[in-house]
Amino acid sequence: MQNFKIINKKSTIYLKFPTIFPLQQVSFFSTSPELSNKQRFEYFSRTIPSDHYQVKAMVEIVMRMGWSYISIIYEESNYGVKAFEELEELLGEKGICIAIKEKLVKDSGVAVEKQYDSIVQKLLTKSRARGK
Repeated sequence: MQNFKIINKKSTIYLKFPTIFPLQQVSFFSTSPELSNKQRFEYFSRTIPSDHYQVKAMVEIVMRMGWSYISIIYEESNYGVKAFEELEELLGEKGICIAIKEKLVKDSGVAVEKQYDSIVQKLLTKSRARGK
């Protein structure tokens, strides 16, 4: 076996065998854009689109609403962090500024109320971070 990689908990445990023994894998819930890399995941297919399209839709919503200054709260997970990174890049390309970037603890049940209060207080300091 050449390598073994966990893409994310809900996604796929992907086994990449040497090309002598290719193993086709089809997933119905793996959405990580990382899995679209056919050089790394030559034998991987999915039945749903990549998260890339969800991020593009978020940018489109922000643009259609006429917002140019927003805040983002995302989950501390592979899904949340990767989506945030792509969202931040696409928003920057469109000239949309991010006022506040806040990462939530992966399992929201673990965070204490004080942490949520802190995020809300930060959001309140940027009252212009919303639509026109």
